[in-house]
Amino acid sequence: MIDIENLTFQYEDAVEPALRNVSLHIKKGEFLAVVGHNGSGKSTLARHLNALLLPTKGTVRVEGMNTKDEENTLPIRQKVGIVFQNPDNQIVTTVVEEDVAFGPENIGVPPEEIRKRVDNALLAVGMEEFAARAPHMLSGGQKQRIAIAGMIAMEPEVLVLDEATAMLDPKGRRDILSVVGKLHKEKGITVVMITQYMEEATAADRVAVMSGGELILCGTPEEVFRETELLRQHRLDVPAMTELKERLNAAGAELPDTILTVEDMADAICRSLLKN
Repeated sequence: MIDIENLTFQYEDAVEPALRNVSLHIKKGEFLAVVGHNGSGKSTLARHLNALLLPTKGTVRVEGMNTKDEENTLPIRQKVGIVFQNPDNQIVTTVVEEDVAFGPENIGVPPEEIRKRVDNALLAVGMEEFAARAPHMLSGGQKQRIAIAGMIAMEPEVLVLDEATAMLDPKGRRDILSVVGKLHKEKGITVVMITQYMEEATAADRVAVMSGGELILCGTPEEVFRETELLRQHRLDVPAMTELKERLNAAGAELPDTILTVEDMADAICRSLLKN
């Protein structure tokens, strides 16, 4: 779906590149989490996926279309939609359904099709009852759902979440992750989730780890979070259950490396107790 080859990017007047020789291949229908500390380059990478930024060196291709070619900008942005951290910066109208319709209207979708897309998008994020509400009356999590609905109404093939849960409370983060997981499974949308929360990354098919503008590790969540020492060297946390597993094993338990969630931990402890 997206091919990134030797991507280097340097902001104007910056001393060092924000990205250095990043190569990454994102498959159609994949759920990829990109993690890293602040300044690691993960958000800069996200903005390259739909040509908001263009490589200083290297290439980014979306279904074969080079982002550097100006004629590809519109079709790429129709295929790849981005939801940013602050939903207030993405809402442009005073009525929820009008905001969701804003994108399709601007690309010339017929009115009858827009109505259908708006209804389906609001249903997909569980906000159909709020269609006539004013966005400023909604919670942060609800606003972020509206921002996601606006992207869904554009019918992108790829949904990029650039730290879209960073300003939400734990419940809001869980709700957004549930919505995104549902879109991925039921609609087959390719998801790229930029996040600092390791628990969110455990839900992905693959995890890419950024540090200092470089891609230092990529694999399944089990493979990545097994590398606890490397992650800590790069100032990154590990999922809480991974840390608990390490402590229990240090105390004499024999729990597997595949533990990432509370459910994994409960299952592993039950199995261990049954063995004994």
